[in-house]
Amino acid sequence: MARKNTKEKIFDVSIDLFSQNGYDGVSIRQIAKEVGIKESSIYNHYQSKESILESILSYYINEMLKEEAPVMQPKENLNMDFDHFYKEGSDRFISKLSEEKMMKITRIFLVESYHNEKIKKFVKEAIIGYAINGWEDLFNLMKEMNFIKKDADIKQLAESFYYYGLFLLYEHFIINYPEDDEKFLKDFERRTTNHMKILFNSVKIDTKNPKDSLEKEKESEETIRLEEEKDYLKVENLVRDAFWNVYRPGAYEHYIVHNLRDDSSFIYDLAYIIEKNDEIIGHINYSNGRLDLYRKNRYGVDIKVADGSEKASVLGPISINSKYQSNGYGSKLIRHTLKLAEDMDIPFVFVIGDEDYYHRFGFESASKYNIYLEGTDTEDENPFFMIKILNGNENIIKDLDFDKGIFYNPEVFDVDEDMVDEFDKNFEYKEKKVLEGQLDI
Repeated sequence: MARKNTKEKIFDVSIDLFSQNGYDGVSIRQIAKEVGIKESSIYNHYQSKESILESILSYYINEMLKEEAPVMQPKENLNMDFDHFYKEGSDRFISKLSEEKMMKITRIFLVESYHNEKIKKFVKEAIIGYAINGWEDLFNLMKEMNFIKKDADIKQLAESFYYYGLFLLYEHFIINYPEDDEKFLKDFERRTTNHMKILFNSVKIDTKNPKDSLEKEKESEETIRLEEEKDYLKVENLVRDAFWNVYRPGAYEHYIVHNLRDDSSFIYDLAYIIEKNDEIIGHINYSNGRLDLYRKNRYGVDIKVADGSEKASVLGPISINSKYQSNGYGSKLIRHTLKLAEDMDIPFVFVIGDEDYYHRFGFESASKYNIYLEGTDTEDENPFFMIKILNGNENIIKDLDFDKGIFYNPEVFDVDEDMVDEFDKNFEYKEKKVLEGQLDI
C-alpha cells in the first residue's frame, strides 16, 4: 500500500474526528495534532476547516457516482426483470456504502444536517434531491414503457421508496448508534428489497390480469409527430387551458405559441405534439433567442464581444392536458425533441422552469457557465434558468471565450396584455383569478 501524503492524512483524520466528535467539536489544532504536523501546516493544503469539509462531501458524491448505477441508466437496463434490475443497483450502493470511509462520511452528513446549513443544503440537494429525481425519472420511463400503471403517482412512488431507505440510515447512524455495521447492511438490504417489492407490486401492470392487459394495450395507442396547420387551434386551446391562472391571472402562452409560428425565431422542425387516441394531449415548441457575450477589458469594464450571433435555442412553452399530467408524456416530448435537436447540431438549449424537473433531462444552472437571463441578477445563481449542452460537447461553451453571457428570449415572448385579451375573444370564456403561488409580475 502506498504511503499517504500529508493532504491525504489530513483528509482521513478529519473524517475520523468529524464522525466521532461532530464538525463543530473539532478544531484545526486537533486535526494537526492527530496528523502530527504544525497547525499552520494545515493551510498549505486546505484554506480552512470548511474547505476540508467541502472536499469530504465532494469525495462522497464522486465515489457514489464513479460508476453510474443501473437505476440511473434505465433505458439500457429496463428490459431485465425488475427484481434483478433493482438488485444490481442495490448491490452497488451497499458495496460502496460498506467502505469504512464512506460509512463515516454518511454519519457526518446525517448528524450534522440538523444544525449545519452547508451540510443541510448538501443533503437536500446532492443526496435527497438527486436520488428522488433519479427515481422519478426511472418510474416515468417505466410508465412510458407500460411496466407500471398510468394512474400511478410518480412523485409519491419515488418519495415512498427513497425516504424509507433514508429512514433506515438515520435509524442506524443516529438512533441505534453505535451498531454493528455489517449486521446493519444485511438488514438494510433485506428491508429495502421487501419495501421495494410491496411498492412495485402495487403499481405494476400484470399482463395476466385482463384489466391491466387491456390498459397496456390502450395506453400504447399514442403518437409523437410534427405539429401541422390543422392542429393549430387545438394546440392553442391546449396551451391556454394548461397555463390558465397558473403563473398569472389568465394566460398568454397560447398567444406566444400563435405568434411564434410566423416569427423568424421559430424552429419549425422541433414543434411537436403527442397524440393519444386521436386527441392532442401535449405540445412542445423551440425557438432561437439571442445570446450576447461580454469580456472584461483591462479596467474591468464589460465589453460586448458577440452581439447575438451565437445560436441560442430555448425550449418552451411545453403543455400537457391536465388529465394526462404526471404520466410521463411531457418527458416523452422533451426527450424526443432534445434528441432531434442534437441531430440538428444545435449546440445547447436553454429552458426557464422548475430545476427539480428539468435536471432529469441533463439541464443545469446556466450561471455555472456565467450565462444569465435578461433582467436577472448576474451576481447570483438563477436555478430556474438552465442550459443543456448537447452531444456531450462541454467545450462548446469554453470555446466561446467570454466572461459573461446574457440570454434574451425571442421578442415575440414580450406580449401586450391588451392584445392578449383581444386574442382571447377567439376562445371560450374563462374567468381570470388571482391565486396563491402566482408570479409577482
